[in-house]
Amino acid sequence: MTPAATATAAQPAARTMLVAGLAASLPLVVVVPLLAWAAAGEWAGVSALIGAVLSVVVFALGVLGIRGVLSGPTASTMAGAFAVFVVQMAALAGVIWALGRTTWLEIVPLVVAFVLLGLVFQAGLVVGYLRSRSELDLAGRDTTP
Repeated sequence: MTPAATATAAQPAARTMLVAGLAASLPLVVVVPLLAWAAAGEWAGVSALIGAVLSVVVFALGVLGIRGVLSGPTASTMAGAFAVFVVQMAALAGVIWALGRTTWLEIVPLVVAFVLLGLVFQAGLVVGYLRSRSELDLAGRDTTP
């Protein structure tokens, strides 16, 4: 008799990835603007806050977009993922362009906060993905901790 292979994952990977990305980056949404405020003044702090929030929103919506792409036909997965990326970058360019036309915005703190939060969010996604991986038990036993 051949044992049945069973997956033991309880949640889809996208949800675990999104939660891990948010958990890693949300504390920095507070810390990075406070550090920018302390280092370069109040408008640097406000600019860093905008960059941090913008980063989290853009990348979280990207995860949701990819989740929608993956639920569609597999033949269009790569094209759909590229479309999500293009929409993210176009929306981001539009928002940055609009903010850049203001006189109070400081671009360096905004960009530093955006990049830092983006990297931390992406690292959280990787951690979430690794945590969501299901173990394969060929004997049919449940191996979840």
